[in-house]
Amino acid sequence: MAPLAYRFVRLLFKASINAFYAIEVDGLENMPPDGCPTILCPNHSNSLTDPILLLSAVPPEKRDMIRMTAKDTFWKKTDFFSLLVKSVGTVPIKRVKDYNAKVDNTAAFKILVETLEEGNCICLFPEGISRYHSQVANFKPGVALIASEVLTRNKDKEDFSIHILTASLVYIHREKFRSNVLVKFNPPIVITPKHQSLLKTITEDGSKRSSEQAINELTNAMEEIVRSSTLDSPDWQTLRIAHTARKLYAGELGTRISLSEYVKLTKKFIDLLAKAKTVEDSNSEGSNNNNNGNSLSDKKEIIVERIDAGNLLNVDTPEGQNEKISHQGVDLAILARDLSAYQDLLDSHGIKDYRVSRPTPLSKSALIFRIHLRVIWAFVLTSLSFPGWILWSPIFIVVKYKEYQIRKLPIEDNFDEIAQYKLLISAILLGPIYFIACFFTLPFILITSWLIPLLMWLTIRWTEDLFQTVRSCLSLTKLLFLPASEYSAIRTVRENIRAKVKKLAINELGLPENPESLINKARPRGMGYFSIRRRRNKDYNEVLRLWDVSAYE
Repeated sequence: MAPLAYRFVRLLFKASINAFYAIEVDGLENMPPDGCPTILCPNHSNSLTDPILLLSAVPPEKRDMIRMTAKDTFWKKTDFFSLLVKSVGTVPIKRVKDYNAKVDNTAAFKILVETLEEGNCICLFPEGISRYHSQVANFKPGVALIASEVLTRNKDKEDFSIHILTASLVYIHREKFRSNVLVKFNPPIVITPKHQSLLKTITEDGSKRSSEQAINELTNAMEEIVRSSTLDSPDWQTLRIAHTARKLYAGELGTRISLSEYVKLTKKFIDLLAKAKTVEDSNSEGSNNNNNGNSLSDKKEIIVERIDAGNLLNVDTPEGQNEKISHQGVDLAILARDLSAYQDLLDSHGIKDYRVSRPTPLSKSALIFRIHLRVIWAFVLTSLSFPGWILWSPIFIVVKYKEYQIRKLPIEDNFDEIAQYKLLISAILLGPIYFIACFFTLPFILITSWLIPLLMWLTIRWTEDLFQTVRSCLSLTKLLFLPASEYSAIRTVRENIRAKVKKLAINELGLPENPESLINKARPRGMGYFSIRRRRNKDYNEVLRLWDVSAYE
């Protein structure tokens, strides 16, 4: 049974992270039960938020305890977060990065091996470091080496096996409050002493290979599984236009598809458009070598011209293209640039793709009526949320100040820590806020003891609805002042690009002609958009912002 401290910290983390994110867990049936030696191997993109997420996502009946690993520098600190990390039985790992020299992890290696032999679950992050990048880093061989050692020590046990369970963690906006998160547990790789399907040194054709090669092949297999279930992209721009392509193909589905299906669909477009990125990079290098004086920004001007400057979007092929990748008669490099230009155009007008999907714009009277309804609803939600905002205000103020401090630091090294500190601050302050509120309402403690947490939770839900309402109101207002001729011009551009995207989606990616067939009919719908438990957004990109942001940088 898990220690009391572990269960308390897990409960604390689960409460804070479920308040911060809207979490969807997929593939929980792939989690081996207690008593089965398991190595949990997720990608690592959000610092200490990742282990908190995993501890919260796995119910105790599935795994009573998961033994985490963390950099050993936490054991040299005395802050609250370090104390929490140490209290859950975390194993310290020394990193070369922290010592600028070779490190000895023999003691940690021994603890992890013994933990597995006892039939427990350990968690290792094969990337070795948390990083704010669009792409999963290359996996290190530590997991395969530990698995190999455990198998060697138990080679005489016929029924012994190790499950290597990869997990894909996908944060739609990793540092944003109430953004969506997917935790996907992939089918495990099962290896035994007698049938080491990936660690054996004799291949099926009888040829020999070195133990190092076998270790590398297992590591590469794990990496490929994780990459295939995340939004793994060569850069942020490719991810951005892949979202645009997905919306053009199936944007009307919104969140009627699960987050797992949403990620899988977007990943198909990422992989396709990444081919265009490769060609663009080669052409850019060639242009630099030839000193032709044309920069990438010059080429972009050929692709897009602002409509509000009195011009239309030019989707013609630019001259001077050195190399083309054609799929189903569609030049991917040109399509990638057109998608980027189209998204820039939408952003410049402050509208989303579905707003220009109608053949003709809504009438002025219809727009004014919808804006009027949203203004009224916004006032109602503000009135409902105000008492709860008073309770949440200490957390909001401290969180925003800490985020401001972090954003002044280099993004690459610190941006993945924003969510971590937001969760830490919430965990620290939630208890005092609750007890102070109970103290001031002491005569009614029997009611306020449960009413206060309910009010705080409902405030989150109402605030989500409020931000969506204001966002919608602003978007409709911009449509109200958009001339019909400009609306028609944007829609013409949209339909030209959409036709190419649909052609590629059906013929190249093997997607159905009717995107509605992608909906999993068995998926529970809950109570709809105004569910107390979770708000079902119109789009997974929605967070607590008054405007939509398509860029990821």
